[in-house]
Amino acid sequence: MLFTACGSNPVVADKPACAQADWYELGRLDGAQGSPADRFTQHQKECAKNFNAEWETMYNNGRNAGLVEYCDPKNAYELGRMGVTYYYVCPSTVEPQFLTGYRKGQQTRDIELQNQKLDEKIDQVTQKLTQTTSSNEVDELKVQLEELKQTRAKNEQELSKIISK
Repeated sequence: MLFTACGSNPVVADKPACAQADWYELGRLDGAQGSPADRFTQHQKECAKNFNAEWETMYNNGRNAGLVEYCDPKNAYELGRMGVTYYYVCPSTVEPQFLTGYRKGQQTRDIELQNQKLDEKIDQVTQKLTQTTSSNEVDELKVQLEELKQTRAKNEQELSKIISK
């Protein structure tokens, strides 16, 4: 195969392969991953002596096709939720919708992470409750447990609001 994986970005395997590379597909993959525009420069450097100016046109056409997929608002939500960095690569005609979805995904991620921490605390307090014999400590732990559960429930309501927007 002409491409190998390096991190999350495909790269041209070796300089002689540059001439046989599918520059459209390489650009499409980079676009679909939301790679910054300077990614092409990296490819160009890898093929320095063998570089053909037509490859840039093919690459850019492919990258634009990939960006259509990447810049979809549904994809934006998932990217934000996964904590993927956005490099402001979407065209200005779709970027506002993309950013709306991306920010919703980020908010969802933040609340889900908070909920994970709350779940851990709830488990810890519950475990302490089973091991405690002091009535004062039991009462304090029950209050603490109730507060944690209320916070968790509020977070769930907030998640519902974010998702339904």
